[in-house]
Amino acid sequence: MIDDQNARIEKLEIDLAHAVNTIDDLNQVVIEQARDIERLKRRVLSMTDQFEELMENVLPAHQAEKPPHY
Repeated sequence: MIDDQNARIEKLEIDLAHAVNTIDDLNQVVIEQARDIERLKRRVLSMTDQFEELMENVLPAHQAEKPPHY
């Protein structure tokens, strides 16, 4: 009975160690993805600004307004 309980406790400890390791790995992935998302947001904003500047230079009278149905 004691051996059975010890075996169960040992299995739970092993499972917990694996779960903690998995959580740490997933946390690292989430951190990396957050960095990537922020980098991509900055890049999109930069490209949007460049596009708007280009449109102003190419078509000075061009209005970058949304159509009335928006």
